[in-house]
Amino acid sequence: MGRRTASLCLAASLSAFVPAARADVLGPDAERSGQASDWLQAGRRLEQRSGEAAPVVLCRADVPAGEPAPYVAWRRRRGPAYPERFWHSVGRDAKEFVPMMLDDARATVTDPVSLALLAVAGAAGIALSGGCADDRVEEHFNRHGGCLSDAWDDVGDVGGNPGTHFAIAGAMYVASLARGDTRTYEVSKTLLSGLALNGITTMALKGLAHTESPNGDELGWPSGHTSSTFTLATVLNAYYGPWVGVPLFAFAGFVGYERIDARNHDFSDVVSGAFLGIAIGYAVSRNHRPKVFGMDVVPFSDPARSAVGVALVKRF
Repeated sequence: MGRRTASLCLAASLSAFVPAARADVLGPDAERSGQASDWLQAGRRLEQRSGEAAPVVLCRADVPAGEPAPYVAWRRRRGPAYPERFWHSVGRDAKEFVPMMLDDARATVTDPVSLALLAVAGAAGIALSGGCADDRVEEHFNRHGGCLSDAWDDVGDVGGNPGTHFAIAGAMYVASLARGDTRTYEVSKTLLSGLALNGITTMALKGLAHTESPNGDELGWPSGHTSSTFTLATVLNAYYGPWVGVPLFAFAGFVGYERIDARNHDFSDVVSGAFLGIAIGYAVSRNHRPKVFGMDVVPFSDPARSAVGVALVKRF
């Protein structure tokens, strides 16, 4: 492997799956300064100490012409299984999707924060419906009517529809494979898994609760539009930050209000759906973060020493 290839494939060490720590951020001077080889040596020492292979990003430059790229399991891989081979990568992702989603489900029911949010979702549903909050909200809308026009109802209905969210995630996935965009590829896979897990969980809860919504639907609690929109907002906020997350959370709040205004759901359906979506989105996005020894890997910089790298963070 040449020096430039080594600098572009730093996932063989402990940094490539953190975009800010890769050579495309370190810059072309990384080769001359020896930073790239230092990163690789650090990664190899980490592998030797841990006894585990480090996560990798497959780079086409590593594969001899005419030979297929070696398969790397989804837990250790960042980016498509077969770089520049669209349909082969799609087929591999299809095989890996269910195991990945099951792993995300395990993370959701074992993470303390997501468990607390799930508990709040259930408690809110019981308290708000049993405490007459739903009846008071319904009485208000029966007396004064809805505030939103039909056009705004359509915005909430279509924009909050889980099918719309899957279409967005699917478009991101296809575009990322076509363009070789590793970051968007990882975001799209996380989003697809989170939306699928949220959809399954929401429908299971609807079947178990079997509550009637104001429009006569016998599968009222929790609101699927609300939970799916909050899942979308939580995952994209985790990857892109508040500039994307805050507008999406605001839209998710609008979707929840529209569900009540259009009398498609009770107040308790929407509140529980919001907490459910946040819980799943949080756990899934956190589970897809790179980890070393159970610690999150985050970008690190020290302006005083002109140093850049990664840091290992553990929450207690």
